This record gives sequence, C-alpha cells and structure tokens, in this order.
Amino acid sequence: MVSPGSARTVVPPPGPARTAPRRRRRRRSRSRLVGRVLLVGLLALLVGAGTFVGGLLAAPIDFAVPPPAKSALLLASDGRTQFATIRPPERRDVVPADQIPPVMRRAMISAEDERFLEHKGVDPVATIRAAYRDLTGGRTQGGSTLTQQYVKNVYVGNDRTALRKIKEAALAVRLEHKLSKDQILTDYLNALYLGNGVYGVQAASRYYFGVDVKDLDLDKARKRRDPNLALARASMLAGMGPAPSAWNPVKDFAAARARQHYTLNQMIKLGYVTSSDASDAFARRSAVIPVKEQPPELPTDAPEFADLMKAQLQGRFQGVQEQVLFQGGLRVRTTMDNDLQTAAARALKEVIPDNDMPEGAVAAIDIRTGDVRAMTTLLRDPKKKQFGYKRNGLNLATNAHRSTGSTIKPFTLAVALEEGHSLSETRYGPQCLKIPDRSEKGGFYKPCNAGDSEAGTFSLRTALVHSVNTIYIPLANEVGRTKIRDLMLKAGVKVALDKNGNPEFSPAVKSFGLGTTAEVTPLSLANAYATLVNHGVHAEPRYYNDIKASDATAAGSSLGQFVPTVKRNRVLPAEVADEVTDAMKDVVDHGTGTAAKQDFPVYGKTGTTNDARDAWFVGCVREPQYVCIATWIGYEDHRSMHDIAGVKGLVYGGTLPAKVFARTFEILREIQADRKARIGGAAASPTPTASPTRRRRRHASTAPAPLRSTAPSPTRAPARSPSPQPQPSSSPPPILPTGQPGGSSGSGGSGGGGPPSPGASP
Repeated sequence: MVSPGSARTVVPPPGPARTAPRRRRRRRSRSRLVGRVLLVGLLALLVGAGTFVGGLLAAPIDFAVPPPAKSALLLASDGRTQFATIRPPERRDVVPADQIPPVMRRAMISAEDERFLEHKGVDPVATIRAAYRDLTGGRTQGGSTLTQQYVKNVYVGNDRTALRKIKEAALAVRLEHKLSKDQILTDYLNALYLGNGVYGVQAASRYYFGVDVKDLDLDKARKRRDPNLALARASMLAGMGPAPSAWNPVKDFAAARARQHYTLNQMIKLGYVTSSDASDAFARRSAVIPVKEQPPELPTDAPEFADLMKAQLQGRFQGVQEQVLFQGGLRVRTTMDNDLQTAAARALKEVIPDNDMPEGAVAAIDIRTGDVRAMTTLLRDPKKKQFGYKRNGLNLATNAHRSTGSTIKPFTLAVALEEGHSLSETRYGPQCLKIPDRSEKGGFYKPCNAGDSEAGTFSLRTALVHSVNTIYIPLANEVGRTKIRDLMLKAGVKVALDKNGNPEFSPAVKSFGLGTTAEVTPLSLANAYATLVNHGVHAEPRYYNDIKASDATAAGSSLGQFVPTVKRNRVLPAEVADEVTDAMKDVVDHGTGTAAKQDFPVYGKTGTTNDARDAWFVGCVREPQYVCIATWIGYEDHRSMHDIAGVKGLVYGGTLPAKVFARTFEILREIQADRKARIGGAAASPTPTASPTRRRRRHASTAPAPLRSTAPSPTRAPARSPSPQPQPSSSPPPILPTGQPGGSSGSGGSGGGGPPSPGASP
C-alpha cells in the first residue's frame, strides 16, 4: 500500500509518434529499390530487344521459298531399275512470277493485306486497329501484313510469343529492304498453305480446279478463255488464305463461298474489279466446286510391292523424321527382283486369265536372307469388270489369311523327326478314319484321303509325297499339335490376331493336321518353308536393303539407321530340316506336285482345303534363284472352286498353283535369255509351237495384257540359262552353326495335291 505522501513513478504509454518516422524511412527505401530494379529491368529489356532486333537485321538470312518435297524413288534389287515412286503427302509446286496471273495477285492482296503496296513490311495502322478491336471485344482481326505472314510461314513458325512477333516484324522489315513487292508476293503465293495438303497457288489450282494457275481463265469444257472465270477461281483461292483448314471448299463449301464473297467485295473496294464483274464471278458457283484432282500414279510392274514399301518406309520415318523421307531425293534399293516379279505376275495372269476363273496370289522370298523378291495379286470384280490389283487395295500376298491345307504336313513331319521318328517308319493309312469326337455329327470325325485308291502302308516319307491324310492326322495328334503350331510360328507364318493380340491359331481341333485354324498369308508361308530349306534357320522378311540421298547434304549419313538388318535365328536342328527338305523334293519329282517339276531340284508341297476353297503350292529352289515361292488360288470371299468353267474337275494344289510356279520359271528363263541375246547382239530365239498354257491365253479374249517386262512375246528358251546371280552350290552350309540349339515345334494343314474326297475335312 502506498502512503499519500510518497512519490509515484509515471511510465508514459507507447505511441506512434516515435515509430512513424522509422517506418516511413523503410518504405521510401523499399520504393527506391523497386524503382531501381524496374528501371534496370526496363533498360535491360530495351537494350536486349534492340540488340536482338539489330542482330536480326544484320544476320545473313536466306529468304528463299522452301523447295518442293521430292518423291522417294523405289529401285529393284539391282540398284538401277526404278519401278515406282513414293510421293510426299503434301503437294508443293513453285512457279515463276510470269505464270501467276495479275488477277490472282490482286485477289490475294485484297483478301490478306489491302495496304500491302503501301507499307514497309509492318503496318502500324493495321496493328493498332487489331489491338483496339482485341481490347474492346470487337471482331478479331489480325494485324500482320502479308510480308509478316510470309516470314512466319517460311522462317519464324507459329509460336504464340511476344519474342516471335518481334522477330517476325524485324525480319519483315528487312525482307522489304531486300526484295521488291513483286518478288515478295510471288514467293508468298508459292509458299502459302491452302488446305488439303497443297502448298502454293499452282498446286492449289491443280487440286481444286484441275488447271494450272496460269490457266485460271481456261474453260476446258467449252475450250475457251474467260476472264471472269479466272476472277471466280482466284477469289476462292485467296479467300482461303487466312484459315485454309476452315475455309476450304472441300471441308465447308458454304464458308468458302462466304470468304469468296468477302474477297470480291474487297477487290471492288480497292478498284481492281467492277461490281458487275464481281457479281458475275460470284454467280459461277459450279466453277469453284473442287474437283480434288490427284496426280496419277505412275505405271509400275509391281504395284503391290510399291504400296507395301510405302507403308514400310512411313513406319520407319515417323514424326519429325518423316521429313527425311522426302528430302534430298532418296533412292531406296528394295529387295525386289525385277525379272522374277515380272515373271510371277505374268504367270499368274496367263494360267488363270478368264474373268470367271478364281483369284490368286504369289509371294517369293530369298531362302538365305529373308529378302522379299516378288509378290503379285490377282483380284476380280465382275460387277465392275475389273481384275488385277488396284493401288492401295487388298494385297492377297500379304494380308489374306487362308487355311494351309496339306502344306502344314512338312511341319508335322519335322516335329515327328525331332521326337525320334524316322522317314522310313511305316504306318497303315486307310481310305478314311473314324476318330471319336463328340462335337461331330454322329460322335465321330471322319477324315479321308484325297483319292479313291490311297489306302495302304506308307512310310512317313511316301505319306508326305502322296499327302496321305489318314497317316498325318494321327501323327499330328501323337507328336503334339501345340508343338506343330509353335514351330510354324517360329518358322515365320503369320496368322490373324484376336482382340487381345494373341494368334488365332488353336491346336485344339481334331482336324488341325489338315490345316484347320492354320490360316496364314502366302508371304509368311513362303517364309516358313524357306526356314526348312535353309537348314532350320529362320530369317525375318526384309523389303529394302539401303537408302541413299542424291543430295547428301539434305539427309546426311543418318540414313543408315533406317536400313533393316538381317535377323536370323535357328528354330530347328539342321539335320531335321534337311530330312524334311529332301522328302519335299520327292513331292515334286513323283508325288502330288509333278506339274511344278523343273530340270533343277524343286522342294515343295501341295495343299487343298475341303470343298476346294483354297489351293496351294509352295516350291523352293536353291538354284538358280535361292527362293521359296508360295502360290495360292481361291476366292477372296471363300467360295468353292468346284466345276469352274474351262477347268476340268477340281482345282487343287497340284494343278493351277503348281502350273503358276512352273510358268514363272519358264518366263524367267525367257527374260534372261532375251537379255543375254541382246547383250551379245544376237536376235531373240524363234517362237516354237505354243504350249497348252499359251494356247489357252490366246483363246481368252478377256485376258489382261501382259505386264510390261523386258521379255519378248512368249518364246521358249533353253531349259537352263545363266542367272544374274552367282551360282552357289546346290546345298549351301547353314547360316548359323549347326550346333546351335533349335526349337522343336510346328503346325498342320488339310487336303493334298489331288482332289479331296467328299469326306475330307477343311
């Protein structure tokens, strides 16, 4: 307690008067610091922008129009014979100034940049007007000049950044000092994208109207020239310029017409045309309906190979690398043997020439390397009266999955030999079998042999030679159908895939040994047989060997990374593969495939499915060509070939397919003999008496003309003629050492070389 007389200490309360000056000083200090930072930043920005623009104005830059993309040339395996081209996806044609009519120039100025002839690359009026409309929410309008658009198209790109706009403006100013207005406009018209993959007014005029740009006034129907026709077409092309994806007449004709109307009004405003001329031009609606003209495909003896090569290369050159494919004039040396291709295509059309005959496919592959040597397809469309292969159509050689028939049996034999059986092992084969199967009518599966007298005791070798179903079906069940399937897949057959990406190749059915579920493509079956004849070593198919650029600076040395290497692996012991191959020789010498016999060894197998829906012959030779050739005959819609007009009896593997094989080598010898005679200065050999094949070809008035080739009209050459390839021994050593471990699986097929009996299973 404090007494009344004692002193009191008074503590003054804190107040803002003491701290306010200190805070104000700190705020002023921070403000000055921020101001200095902003000033330094602004100065740095100005200096940087000035330096950047100055550098652009001083740097050596070439404003040339981008060169048109070049087609890639496809060459045969000899590296000299060109058989097709691969065109770039875009059309870009550059024409000189004197081929672009004044009406086209005036229409583009009216549509894109009405002050083009007045400004110096950048138009301040247009820039301010565009900025004002953007800020006030008015109709969006670009402020770039035609010169800036050209710089953006060929040099700067479409990045939406302030730096890009500064660069674009600086280069536009510089371009105006370097080139005349006429040169700039010409270059712009040659580089402008106008929708649907076309660049430049020349390519656009061809695509949309079917005429060169210099002939915009040409009325081809009336064979006269009309200035107002040129005005209609030029205004349509010019109207597309700002937004070709949205304003082209293919995508939206009404929108394109609205832009044409705008362009014509602009031309009236600028005094380029009168109102009456503009009205007349706009009234010509039919004149601007796009014709969508495409350059014609060059004729080729190998359209199937050309289309397949296009898909192959576009698969390798993906994304940004796709540009490499059309730069520098690429020359692609394919694996196609031009002589063999011509021979196979002619043989297929000669053996099955008439429109009421079935369809077919031939595929040839190099035994040692997997190089695809030939492929040809014969499709028929009776309604359109068309036959042959249509570009970008269905290639039966690579995409038709058909049952193998008895061509599956060599793989069944291979698995049996691996399991310890021998070629000399004998078994009894009745005319028909009766195998319990609850899924079949009557509870039994009843396969039969393909002939009335084919019953008795056979060795596994002779059973293959005569395609005895009642021996090879039980053999497939005994050695393991799954092993047969696996061997076939490893050897190279390609089957359809289910929705999960698994092969639709089930070994569960009793008739698997006759090719049921083994639905393969002709090319892949040829590849699988090549594995057997190549001593059990499989080589992946390959379609081209090297790629070179005529302009080395355009593509550089990086092209080597796109060249496929030969991929080999052993799938079967060499001794097993060689035994199977030796047995297949007997098939041609005195079995179901005698129609394919040559004066050199042929290793082959016939195959025919139930009801003659598919007929096969696969034949391999180690000389002179070292190829396996698979020939398939049938209908793409799986119709039966029973009682085809002009063909006695059924079509089966030992008839038409084997004859196609034989005729292929006959024509090949003719081609080679003719070349030898021409090189030696001798005349072609005289024409002997026509063979039955040729008599049938001349009789058929509806048969197609032979494909273009180096061969003369059919003449029979000597049975043997030198091959353009070196002649290796008839039994070369395996590519991989025989000691390498191999696979042990395979698969099966249906009917044989002769006509199947009514009870034969598909």
